[in-house]
Amino acid sequence: MKKLIIICVLFICFGLTGSAQANITIDFENDPTGLKPNGWVSADSSLVSFTDSSGADLVVGDYGVESHGNALAVYWDDPGYLVMDFSGIATSLELEFGNDDPTWSNPGDTAILTAFLGATQVGQTAVVMNRDDIMNQSISISGMNFDQATFFYNVSRTPPNPPGLIEIVDNIKFNVIPAPGAILLGSIGAGLVGWLRRRRTI
Repeated sequence: MKKLIIICVLFICFGLTGSAQANITIDFENDPTGLKPNGWVSADSSLVSFTDSSGADLVVGDYGVESHGNALAVYWDDPGYLVMDFSGIATSLELEFGNDDPTWSNPGDTAILTAFLGATQVGQTAVVMNRDDIMNQSISISGMNFDQATFFYNVSRTPPNPPGLIEIVDNIKFNVIPAPGAILLGSIGAGLVGWLRRRRTI
C-alpha cells in the first residue's frame, strides 16, 4: 500500500512540474560557449530546442555589445535562420537581437519572427532594424498557439557583400502550455490518491 501511495505522489509531482513550466527566460549564461548541434537545448529550459535551418552552425558566445553576455548566434550559412521547436504549445515569445550590422544591411531591412502550429503558419511579426550593431531591440509574437517559431534577418544587401546577416539572439522569453502527457499524469495521480483515501475509509 505504501509503495502505491509513493507512486501516486510521484505521478502528481511529475504532472505539476510539467504544468508549472511557464514564463520561461533563456539567457544562455548557464551554457558553455562554443558550437552547438542542431536540436540543442539550453540549460535554462528543456522545453525548447534550437536548430540552424541550413547546416549546423549554432554558436553560444559573448558577442560584446551585440549581446548581453552569452547569446546564441546562427553562423556562416546565410541565408540560414534560427528554428525554435517547443515541447508543448507556446502562447507567446519574445527575444532580443543584435548584430544588425549596417555594413551588411540596408535601411528598412527587418528582423522577422514567424510562428507555426504543425506545418501551418499562424502568425508573423517584423521589426525594422535600427542598424546600430548593438543588442538594443526586441521582437515578440503572441495571441495564438504555436509549437515552432523561426527568426531571421531579412536583408536586401547584394554583392560584394553576400546576402544575409548572422542572427544573434538573447533573453528569449516564452509561455508554454505543458504537453498533454504531463497534465494527464497529474490527473491520474490525483485520481489514484482520491481512490486510495476512499478505499481506506470504507
